Amino acid sequence: MRVVSSEILYQGKLRAVRDTVEYPNGSCHAHETIEHPGAVVILPITASGSVVFVEQYRHSIRQSLLELPAGTLEKGEDPAVCAFRELTEEIGMAPGSLVALGTLFPAPGFCDEIQYLFCAKDLREEKATPDEDEFITIVELDRAQLDEAITSGKLMDAKSLALILRARLGGLL
Repeated sequence: MRVVSSEILYQGKLRAVRDTVEYPNGSCHAHETIEHPGAVVILPITASGSVVFVEQYRHSIRQSLLELPAGTLEKGEDPAVCAFRELTEEIGMAPGSLVALGTLFPAPGFCDEIQYLFCAKDLREEKATPDEDEFITIVELDRAQLDEAITSGKLMDAKSLALILRARLGGLL
């Protein structure tokens, strides 16, 4: 594949770009991409084995969503540093240890975002400092409650489900 031309459609917190792509058969097609700086998703596990979630309003879907703490990387920021910052900001806890669990592409059909996955343990309390547009409710679920949230459809956030699966398969949850 070869990019023949590229045009910025929108520039803001995110950027939208339309590329004209030449395919191996010589045909050219337009493809729009949302450019994203990347993000972290963190699975905070308490000493008792419960998982700490946030519930917050997501305007794009016009409803509140139960999800693991997550946040956007700042330019040049190390994902582990971002994970530490986001945990403190969103749930008022800092990790004693962070285990990296790889990466995800949440929407590769239209977005270049990479999500860095972490499991956080040995949590200690800190002062929560959510962003001014974040109105967060902390929700702690034990293993049975977590399984019920998954099977009932209460937990619908794809990044959270993927990280929980990866942590379970890795023996961390």
